[in-house]
Amino acid sequence: MSTQQTITEILPRIERAIQRVVQTVTPMSLALRQEPLLPGGRSVKDVLGHLTWWDQWLLITLPPAAGESALATTLPLSEQIPSTNEWADEMNAKVHLYNKSREFSVIWRELQATCDLLLRRVSQLSDKDLYDPEGMASIIGQQVAPLIWGIYEHYEEHAHELERLNA
Repeated sequence: MSTQQTITEILPRIERAIQRVVQTVTPMSLALRQEPLLPGGRSVKDVLGHLTWWDQWLLITLPPAAGESALATTLPLSEQIPSTNEWADEMNAKVHLYNKSREFSVIWRELQATCDLLLRRVSQLSDKDLYDPEGMASIIGQQVAPLIWGIYEHYEEHAHELERLNA
């Protein structure tokens, strides 16, 4: 139990991982941001759209903080999420197609707004929210801590990928 990370320890890691992506993408030219130079023919724009979608999914998956109403946000493609447990790859492909025709500037603004909401919501979580199987986990039907750790792991993974473009 003592090896579990507290929300106080996790939140700065999430903030740093997000900033790593932002600091990597900000100096890139618009052409580089849209060029399919990443594995699978993806662009920086595609990766940012992917990160945004998963952060939005997490925001609608987590119940609202006490005394707050549910976020007034619509998750694109939510009606297409399969009812199976193994749907991440399928949704990644759908999100990729969804974002192909969208402008970089729109995706960039959505990412920034979603990150702000996500950081606010995660900062409201308690250690009990993360680890108590009878609490929030029972409401959403899965463990909360791996979802929250997954935020910084996801950003770190893609930051590393994006940084190679600047090398």
